[in-house]
Amino acid sequence: MQDRTSPPLQVDQQLQRVLAASLALAEQTALLGLALQIAWLEAWIRPILQASDAYQSWRAQQERRARLVRRGIPDQLARQSLRLVEQRRG
Repeated sequence: MQDRTSPPLQVDQQLQRVLAASLALAEQTALLGLALQIAWLEAWIRPILQASDAYQSWRAQQERRARLVRRGIPDQLARQSLRLVEQRRG
């Protein structure tokens, strides 16, 4: 609402203010939509990445066990994820 002492805004000025507010609202709406999409994508991808990390860890453990078995370590001991340490000579 306008004061009685201030001159009323011209229609053009009011239109400019409405357009500026509309643009600001459109920008904020677009940013909100983008933020929602990013949050959704992160929530959707996170379990996949965690499963991938777990699989890689399992795979590395299996490869380590296979190397130990090839070196002559019994399978039961190799399954305990033992690491071989070579003796230093000299």
